[in-house]
Amino acid sequence: MKNAPLVLVLIACLGSVSAAPAPEKVRTIEEIPGFPLRVLKRTISPTIYKHLRVSPVEAWVEVRARLSGTHLFGARVIHSEADGAYDGYALRLARETEITGFFSVGHIHPTTSVLINVLIYEIADGTMALSFPYLDEAGGEQMGYYGATTLATQQSNGEWIDLKLPLGPTGKVWSVRTPGLANNWELTSLLDKCIE
Repeated sequence: MKNAPLVLVLIACLGSVSAAPAPEKVRTIEEIPGFPLRVLKRTISPTIYKHLRVSPVEAWVEVRARLSGTHLFGARVIHSEADGAYDGYALRLARETEITGFFSVGHIHPTTSVLINVLIYEIADGTMALSFPYLDEAGGEQMGYYGATTLATQQSNGEWIDLKLPLGPTGKVWSVRTPGLANNWELTSLLDKCIE
C-alpha cells in the first residue's frame, strides 16, 4: 500500500494526457482521393506547385459540366465542403470556362464531361482559391492541357479577384490535345487554326 499514492498520481497524469485533443491532421492535395495531380502540375509554375503540395487545403469543391463546342453547360456541384460556402463561386468558374481543341471525332456523343476543381486555402491575407478544368473521361489526365490554372483571392466584401499570373498560350481559354497528336501534322494544323 506504500505505492498507492504513486499509482493514483500516475493514473491522474495518464488520464490528463489521454484527455488532450489529438492534433488535427492537415490535408494536402496529395491526400484528396482521385485528385488530378498530373493536370495541375502541368498547368501551374513549378514553384507554386511545390508550395501547394505541402499547403493545407481548407476546402475542395468539384463541379461537373458538359463541354459542347468551347463552352460548358449543365454545371452542378458533385463534391462540396465548408458547408457549401464556395459552391456559387465554383459554378461561376464553370460558366466562365472555355476549352478549345477537343473534337468529338471517334466519340459516340458530341459532348464530353468536364470537371472543374476548386481548392480553397487560408493565407495570411485571407482566402485563396485555385481552379482548373480537366476532361473526365478515359485518359483525361494524359491529355495535353494548355492553359493557366486560375488563382484568386477573396476580398473582405466577398468578391473574388484573379491574381495576375502569366496566361497560358491561348490566354484564359484552355486548349486540349490528345496524346500523340503532335506526330500528326494534318490534325495539328487543324487544331492550330481553331486556337487562333
